[in-house]
Amino acid sequence: MTKNRYTIIDLGSNSFHMLTVEKCNNGFSVYAKSKQKVRLAAGLDEQHILNQETIQKGLDCLAKFKNKLSLLQPVKTLITATAALRLAENKQVFISQAEEILQLPINLISGLEEAKIIYKGVAFTEKINIPLLVIDIGGASTELIIGQENEIKIAQSLHMGCVTWLKRYFPDKKLNEQNFTTAIKAAKSVIEPYAAEYRDQGWSVAMGASGTIQAIQEINQKQKLSPEINLQLLYQIKSLCIDCETIENLHIDGLIPSRKPVFASGLAILIALFETLGMASMQRSKGALREGLISILFAEK
Repeated sequence: MTKNRYTIIDLGSNSFHMLTVEKCNNGFSVYAKSKQKVRLAAGLDEQHILNQETIQKGLDCLAKFKNKLSLLQPVKTLITATAALRLAENKQVFISQAEEILQLPINLISGLEEAKIIYKGVAFTEKINIPLLVIDIGGASTELIIGQENEIKIAQSLHMGCVTWLKRYFPDKKLNEQNFTTAIKAAKSVIEPYAAEYRDQGWSVAMGASGTIQAIQEINQKQKLSPEINLQLLYQIKSLCIDCETIENLHIDGLIPSRKPVFASGLAILIALFETLGMASMQRSKGALREGLISILFAEK
């Protein structure tokens, strides 16, 4: 075992991640990281049964992680699963086989736990002391949290994500006004029951902690469209998507190929969040779920 080395494995609804860090006085430094697009949420059918092909893809990824873990020799390892496995009726089939491969327990966390850990990750990395709205658009859920420093004021995990929205609202893989409008409207109907409570609570800064927001930032940095992430920028990028006509033909300067499949669906959710919550602008956070889990590991005796 390596004394100051810690590993997090995050079985997300879109990607599986393994992050290994080394603890130092002022926080941590990244030692190694791995990521694979498994898209568990895409493997769920209408009855929320995870298909065998997706199960196998996930297990193959974890076998690779296990080999790397044997070389990394962390002093502590924490493995969590999130929304797609929360939804899966046959989750235990996957979890049992995954635990057999990893020889470690998998923690299936609730949506509320996930939201709180995401906020911990942002607070841990950003060190912001004013009221903060944190948004994380995942593959099958979207977390909304308002807090200040280490205190969470309000938190929700909503049943929508970039993978599930892709399946439902872009099934023909077409990037047109109709698909975007339907996806945005559906997202707003999920957000609206909670919107007044969030607006009443208020925040000073909004931070995004997901791949969708990182992709928006990367496009904006490359094309220099706006001084900040705001609704006008999102509309501009939506128009660029529609110009491409299909997901297969989605070529936008600054958008990396691995983000293409779920970019439009994530963008639709983000537009709905801006419109429904009345957000003025957003910053990209360096921390999210995995950094929150690291902070938990560090706090353990």
